[in-house]
Amino acid sequence: MVQVDVLSRLRGAARRGAPLLACVLVCLSAGGCLFAPRDAEPPETGDIVRYLAQNEPVNTWDNLETSLNATHTPGWEGAISSSSFLYEPDSATENQFPGVFASWNRERELAFINGLYNSQVTIVAQMRNLEFVVPPSSGSESLWEDVIYDVTVTSVNPPSTIRYRGLADIKFTLEGNFWYISEWHDRQGESDPGSGQLLSTLGVLRGSFASK
Repeated sequence: MVQVDVLSRLRGAARRGAPLLACVLVCLSAGGCLFAPRDAEPPETGDIVRYLAQNEPVNTWDNLETSLNATHTPGWEGAISSSSFLYEPDSATENQFPGVFASWNRERELAFINGLYNSQVTIVAQMRNLEFVVPPSSGSESLWEDVIYDVTVTSVNPPSTIRYRGLADIKFTLEGNFWYISEWHDRQGESDPGSGQLLSTLGVLRGSFASK
């Protein structure tokens, strides 16, 4: 009697599952269904700008690139140390803007980036050359030497497109659990890879805004 009862239950379950199985087969043959593979969702659009967690220096530096390309101030502000920040221009820029960088600190850096982003510009930036080897971090400081950045700024009023390319040394400091930029030393302008024309560093752009 027990065996007969078990067999009866199994037959009943099979009969109840038959419609579901038929539905699955129909859906798959029709090429679309809840169970069929779907294309990947399109990427998010809109004003959301996503930054990397600054748990290593490379993420902090790459957040500057994201900030520039999106002209989004919080990314730049979040990467610059609130404890101590020093910007030192290359000698050509120092001579072009004498005295402007004598007391350059976080406050002036943020005034510069806000002024730039609020001046109707579009920016295309690559903040480290592909050949640059990111050095390992040690202790609470990390020094990047000879990093080349490339930034093109297109302005609406007055209409202009200017490319900045510089060789720089960057110092990162670990504050709590996150890395911040504490020093930025522009060493020299770099040549345009296409034309060979010597380009200015971002110090010239900083100096232009600071002297307005």
